[in-house]
Amino acid sequence: HGKSSLASCMLEHTGNLGRKEQLLAIDASTRAGSEAGMNKSDTADIAVSIPESATSITNKKEQIQHLDTLAVEQERGITVISTAASMLYHSPVTNRTHLFNMVDTPGHADFGLEVTRSLSSVQGAILLIDSSQGMQAQTLNVCDKLQANGVTLIPALTKIDLENARPMEVALSVSDLFGFNPDEDVLWTSARSRIGIGELLDRVCRDVPPPTSPLSLLDKDGNDGEAINDILTAKVIDSWFEPKRGVICMVQVMSGELNENDRISVLIDASSEQSTSSSSFSVQEIGLLLPQRVRTGSLTVGMMGYVVAGMRNPREAISGSILVLQDVALQQKKTDSTI
Repeated sequence: HGKSSLASCMLEHTGNLGRKEQLLAIDASTRAGSEAGMNKSDTADIAVSIPESATSITNKKEQIQHLDTLAVEQERGITVISTAASMLYHSPVTNRTHLFNMVDTPGHADFGLEVTRSLSSVQGAILLIDSSQGMQAQTLNVCDKLQANGVTLIPALTKIDLENARPMEVALSVSDLFGFNPDEDVLWTSARSRIGIGELLDRVCRDVPPPTSPLSLLDKDGNDGEAINDILTAKVIDSWFEPKRGVICMVQVMSGELNENDRISVLIDASSEQSTSSSSFSVQEIGLLLPQRVRTGSLTVGMMGYVVAGMRNPREAISGSILVLQDVALQQKKTDSTI
């Protein structure tokens, strides 16, 4: 479906891959949009040629798949594991600068666990439908998961510049199935020709709500909402092991602020408020994923990034765990023992 290619184009458009790539991508998107006319009532001439300015960044398929880092992903053109990246984008629609936390997920049914894990940490999802193939069974499976998690859905057609593309027909079928307006709700995009990238970013700014904090597990002492929102809670989205650094956690800060040199503990089962990790860890390094690591020293509410805390056992930071400051975890244990 071209999910990773489209995600990489979004990174180009927001400047994550450098100013030169950003200017080329914006120019290519503007020229491609004007050549296509972007008129959804005229589907006879929707197949457009790649603008000359975009030739240097679209010669090879791999060059626009910056989020597929595994050898098997680059070789076969599929996404196996979810990859995250943060972006800053100034939207002309809202006239504000937004921070995006984007997660590129697999689409194949065999990697459904990766999709489910990613959906638990997002507020909105761009559902891509191949305009040459139409709706597929895996697309319906993902839709069911989106609805179950209460995630805002943004439908978008991909590969509209292919000769065998049927964008209007597919848009109508998507609208009939999910109740969307085919003219206003369904976006038309192409990663290869850089069509619809800016419009897609603007739609995310307009429709996707900011993250909220699940702080009920810490609201036992009658603290007011403002005080609770100052308490650190960071949800572990994913983690992996590196021989030299130990366990690297990808986290989303739900409330409070996480800084380097903080001592943290892990609540393994946040729903039952049990901490099976008796150890505390000193935060050694914090930063954003762009998708390359950029050290920032701290993460605040709503931000998603990586944390290096000297963990050696991957079981100490499983997906869904909650990171809290050590003194908060000790107070939680005292409360539980008193009960």
